[in-house]
Amino acid sequence: MGCVTGIPIVTTIDSHKRDEEAMKRPRFHGLMVLVLLVAVHAPQHDGGTAAAGLSPEADGALQPLITTSELIVGPNRFAFGLAKAGRLIERADVVVRLYTIEGREASLTAETHAPFCPVEHVEQGQTVHRHADGTRHAHGAGTEVRGLYVAQLSFSRAGEWGVELPVSQGNGPVESVRLAVTVQDTSPTPALGSPAPLSRNLVASDVQNLREIDTSPRPDVRLHQARIADAIAQGKPQLIVFATPQFCISRMCGPVVDIVRTLLPAYDQRVAFTHQEIWQDFAAQKVFPTVEEWRLSTEPWIFIVDGQGIIRAKFEGLVTPQELETALQQMLPAQPFECK
Repeated sequence: MGCVTGIPIVTTIDSHKRDEEAMKRPRFHGLMVLVLLVAVHAPQHDGGTAAAGLSPEADGALQPLITTSELIVGPNRFAFGLAKAGRLIERADVVVRLYTIEGREASLTAETHAPFCPVEHVEQGQTVHRHADGTRHAHGAGTEVRGLYVAQLSFSRAGEWGVELPVSQGNGPVESVRLAVTVQDTSPTPALGSPAPLSRNLVASDVQNLREIDTSPRPDVRLHQARIADAIAQGKPQLIVFATPQFCISRMCGPVVDIVRTLLPAYDQRVAFTHQEIWQDFAAQKVFPTVEEWRLSTEPWIFIVDGQGIIRAKFEGLVTPQELETALQQMLPAQPFECK
């Protein structure tokens, strides 16, 4: 089953069922390694590396590959992959159960389905990424990420929460994995509804070679035409993707910039598309000033900004074209019908 955009916010469990589930009292302690510093790719400004994709995988054990490091009070997009025995799991039936945690006790408060959202119509082919330790990793047809699971979760308070992921494939048994997540009061990155930073990012005319500002195998000049501050001054909506295609430290590397490119034919006359590379100097662990201005400590990120310069949508980690197109359509005014 494909991904359905606009997934409802997780529903609250009725009090009778909550009492029954609370008696089970699942434990989530000792599982904090996966969230807060996890991300699809993670530039660490102190020269360290993030936890995503680096946790040890037990033989045959189900492993969540969480791509959402930022969770705040209120509604959140919670995205993840699943792996087992070295293989990514696609199109499984997955439920996300949410637990409040008080001390060593956990109480079930909500649950929702997490559909598998395929990344379609993107020709990935054979790609090679450079990891943080300098090694090279080739992605072929058997190892490319072809989608992820997405759920909408809502948190009522900051602090520690428990997440349980029951997973079933076909007629096989249900397997579950549990982890703890930390929810913050406010977003460390630019928040929805806030003004976008007036960044003066480098564009194609500023450099002699696009590879100075884009590590894609084939940089696309169409993604390096607009300065963020200028587009805001001109009242033009924007889609800004912060990503470093060449560098990768996670199993969940995805062709985020290529995914953005698929939207150009339909929207480039109405929206300014900008790719901001992360690393100004990877060896020195120096990021571009625009990355610092947007307060990003993980990547990739995609921000959708309206004509008044207000952030209307944001996505961390791998995202599908359908999610981006839905966000663009919600922001842009409807086009008048033209008889052809």
